[in-house]
Amino acid sequence: MKTTLITLAALLAATIAAHAQIDVNNIKSISVIKTNSNAAVTATREIGRSTLECVYKALSPERGTGEEPIRIKEDQMILQTGGGVSKFYSYYNFVKDSLMKADPADIKNTVQRKDGTSACLYTGYPEAGRLTLTESIGSTYYMYEDAVPEIEWTIGDQTREILGYTCRRADCTLYGRRFTAWFTEEIPVAGGPWKLQGLPGFVMAAADDEGLYSFEIIGLRNVERPIEYSDRKYIVTSREKYLRQLHRFRNNPMGYLVSSGEMIIEMRDGSEPSTESDMQEFSMIETDYKH
Repeated sequence: MKTTLITLAALLAATIAAHAQIDVNNIKSISVIKTNSNAAVTATREIGRSTLECVYKALSPERGTGEEPIRIKEDQMILQTGGGVSKFYSYYNFVKDSLMKADPADIKNTVQRKDGTSACLYTGYPEAGRLTLTESIGSTYYMYEDAVPEIEWTIGDQTREILGYTCRRADCTLYGRRFTAWFTEEIPVAGGPWKLQGLPGFVMAAADDEGLYSFEIIGLRNVERPIEYSDRKYIVTSREKYLRQLHRFRNNPMGYLVSSGEMIIEMRDGSEPSTESDMQEFSMIETDYKH
C-alpha cells in the first residue's frame, strides 16, 4: 500500500479541527491513501480553439462554524470562448498544477499558493448543445455530460458599465437558484461564466440573490489559443449523482475521506477519531437535486 505519511501536519490538522469534532493535539499521524487515485493525466487533447479569453473574480461560500456560518472564498476563473467550444476553469488551480508538473518535489511552494476549484466546465463538448464537467472529489476525479441548459431570461431596462462596456440586466432561475446577470451586446459572443449563457450578448457579471455566488469580469483579451481537455480514468456519472457526492464531501470532508478509505488518522491515545461535523449545511450553487 502506497501512502503519504504526515507526522507534522499542523496546517492539515487545523483544517480538520475546523470541520470535525476532533482533538488536534491528540493526532499522532495522518496517512493520505492515494493507491486508487485516478488523478493521473493519461493524455491532453485539443478539442477546439478560443478567440476570446476572460478572467472573472468568482466568489463562493465555504462552510463555517456556528459562530461563523459563512465564509466567502475568492477564485479567479478563466473563460476561453469565441468558438464552438468553451472552457471555464480556475487560474489558481492551473498555476498549482503547473508548479507540480515543473517540480513535483517542491511541495512547499505549491501548498503556499492559493487554492482554486478543480472543476473544469466544457460547453459545446463533446458536441453542440452538450456540456462536460470534470472535477475531483477527494482524490477521485469524476466526469459527467449533460445538455446545455435552456435558460429563460427576463431582460430589463437597467444598465451599468463594466470595464467600459455598457451592460443590461437580465434575470433567471437556474438549477433552483435565482441569478441576476449583466450582459453586453458590444461583444458578439453569446456566452458567459459557468453555465450562464443564452443571452443576446456576453455575460460580464452575475450573482445569485442570496449573495453567495458571484462572477465579475476583471480582464479580457482577444487571443487565439487551443482549448485542451485532460484525459483521465474518470468515474463517469450523472449530474445528480455527482452533486450528491459533492454535497457529502463539502458537508463533512474529513468524514468523507475517512469513510472512503482515502485518509487514516492515528490518535495518540489509541482511540477512534471522531468524524462528526459540527458545521453549518453547505449551500451548493445547484440546488435542484435530492440528497
